[in-house]
Amino acid sequence: MNNKTLPNGDEPEGDWESPTNQIEFIEQSRHDHKYSKGVSKLFDFALSYMADAEKGNQNGKPAVWSTGLMEAPLIYACDIVPMAVYDLGRLGSAEGAAQLSEDLFDMPKETCSMVSALLGEWYQRRNNSVKKVVALSTVCEPLNMAYEMIREFGFDIHRVDQVIKPIQGGEERLEQMIQYLTRELADVAVFLTGKPLDEAKMAVEIKRMNRLMAKFREIIKLRVANPLYIKSLPMLFLLMGSGHYFGKPEAYEVLLDELIDELKNAEYVPSPLGKIVPLTWVGARGLEFGVYKAVDDLGGALLSWFTPNPYDRIWREDIPPLEAMARFILEYFVTGSPVNQIKYIEKMIEDSGSKGMFFYTYVGCPYGGLHVELFRDYFHKKGIPSSGLEGSWQVGAPSGQLITRVRAFIEMLS
Repeated sequence: MNNKTLPNGDEPEGDWESPTNQIEFIEQSRHDHKYSKGVSKLFDFALSYMADAEKGNQNGKPAVWSTGLMEAPLIYACDIVPMAVYDLGRLGSAEGAAQLSEDLFDMPKETCSMVSALLGEWYQRRNNSVKKVVALSTVCEPLNMAYEMIREFGFDIHRVDQVIKPIQGGEERLEQMIQYLTRELADVAVFLTGKPLDEAKMAVEIKRMNRLMAKFREIIKLRVANPLYIKSLPMLFLLMGSGHYFGKPEAYEVLLDELIDELKNAEYVPSPLGKIVPLTWVGARGLEFGVYKAVDDLGGALLSWFTPNPYDRIWREDIPPLEAMARFILEYFVTGSPVNQIKYIEKMIEDSGSKGMFFYTYVGCPYGGLHVELFRDYFHKKGIPSSGLEGSWQVGAPSGQLITRVRAFIEMLS
């Protein structure tokens, strides 16, 4: 069976061998998943997400820029749609936007490619898009700088002083920081709506988040037995949607149910090369979709993902909702030392039976690079093979060097 054969034996129509941009990769993947109505719906959600949120904002359904990682319960409780900063440009003109940043802001080429691209995207949207931004301070220092730079274009920035879990000071110090962060989060609701948070609504949204993440974990578990029924690229988009639901919470939950039902009843999809190498992805959610295609084509299967969407953790429902969010953040992936996150990666590797790991960072991101080096050193000593991938925030096909690294690593593990 070649890499274009569908489970029903059909061959996808058209030439899907060499996509050159994100949309072509998505359409190729849609054809490769012709048997799955759920995957097709997922791509529809992804392609319409930003446009629908911007149109809704113009028509009276407010939206706000945020990270799109774990703020959904708070923002939806305010009857506002979150627009994920990290998904801006994922399907747009990111390559041109990065060049625009270099020209307009004299951004050095060595600057994190993500930050350069986001600045360009916001500049292009300065007159016709959402202007409110909720900025979490500990996510990325270069991004903090970018937030300040877009103020001059009329963007209204609200900063959340997102504290980091203390190493020293014991439980008393931790409780002080939880209460401080709780107050910071309460201010977000006032910024968005002009009034205090409706905590009952947020409690409902926390229940929704926990319910959806349980369904996402079920999909992860079902894929272990049939890894290539839902391949790597749609899994990336499912992961992205777990932080913001593509602005359509109810429809996203229906989609998860549909995919669970498909996986439970699906025929087994064999690898194009007759073997499957289970893998874990650690780090950023890359934009170079060709990397994911290469993994699938070479018989790899990304069965677990340790990225800024922590689907493996649960929000507390037995305490006030803002405190639950504060406690969740203090154990969250992007805050504090990565050393504290190693146990979660180890569990993912064990649960998925992964034979190796990909560590992915963006060019020019010292923050991500530092985390990856700490992870790699630890797992190297544990005897778990890994490969580092450094990609760019751009919309074309990945570099040949990147694909060569993917190929060599999977062949080594085969």
